[in-house]
Amino acid sequence: MAKTALELTPEELSRYNPWKNFQQSPEAIARWEQAWELLPSLVALLREKFGATRVVVFGSLTQRECYTPWSDIDLVAWDIPDHQFYQAVGTMAEINPNFKVDLVDPDNCRPSVKQAIEQEGIEV
Repeated sequence: MAKTALELTPEELSRYNPWKNFQQSPEAIARWEQAWELLPSLVALLREKFGATRVVVFGSLTQRECYTPWSDIDLVAWDIPDHQFYQAVGTMAEINPNFKVDLVDPDNCRPSVKQAIEQEGIEV
């Protein structure tokens, strides 16, 4: 008879980790690689069309073991003019239908987001 997670012994529970198995799946690894392959075009667009002077990726894309097929691409871009920021957000959303891109304004984000950017961000 099948058991629920609450019925597993500590030993059984330590062996059962669907999240870890899923993150190491070929599909998850391929998606992570595809996201990194998409990054240069996103960055180029932010720089060339919207005048971004600095772009940093943060969040799950910076940590392979945290990236899943549902993860998005989190970017923060400096010096995009205020009147163009939402156009940049929309443009990022249209680049690739397989990836959701979250663009953050470094001057108007929550302190927890700023902290994540400072701690794990990778300039691209």
